[in-house]
Amino acid sequence: MTDKLELTISSETITFFRQQAEQKIKTEGWAKQGRNADVKRKNFVRCWVTEEAFKQLLIKENKWFRNRGLYFGDAAGAGADFVVKIAGKEVSIGIRSITRDSLTKWKSVAYPDDRFQQEREKIADYHVACYEENGRVSFLGIISKEELLAELEKSKRKYSPLNQEYFRVIPLEKFSDELLLELLKILK
Repeated sequence: MTDKLELTISSETITFFRQQAEQKIKTEGWAKQGRNADVKRKNFVRCWVTEEAFKQLLIKENKWFRNRGLYFGDAAGAGADFVVKIAGKEVSIGIRSITRDSLTKWKSVAYPDDRFQQEREKIADYHVACYEENGRVSFLGIISKEELLAELEKSKRKYSPLNQEYFRVIPLEKFSDELLLELLKILK
């Protein structure tokens, strides 16, 4: 790793995200669908914390961006996590939040199999891998859509009983921290 990119999100913001996750679980009926609502709640909070950290990083670096923000509803209308400009062209960036086990034990980043199989056109141009613990977010690296798709093609489809969904994995080493730092420099 080169210079480590890290940001800390306030406990007040995390508390707000927990409240919003509770509301999202109720509004979207996750528990009624027989899904593990506790796991989904934690996943939502972790995702929102890392997205907020990336937003704060872009603000700190004075970069132009659009951010989807908190989203309630079906996945079809969600849109890209972020849109930035590179050489005057709008480019989408997705944020992939990983757990401690993904970081230390499996050294990989999970990606939803249904998105890979059925909605490739919705896959962001780049994905940033992040790890969050107690509000401290570490940005681990970035991968292009082309590289991501190539890795997903090689990856086996797996089922997560905890998340109750199919996924594929990309080795964490495929996410480049140097490319992330380079990209941050050339953003408008």
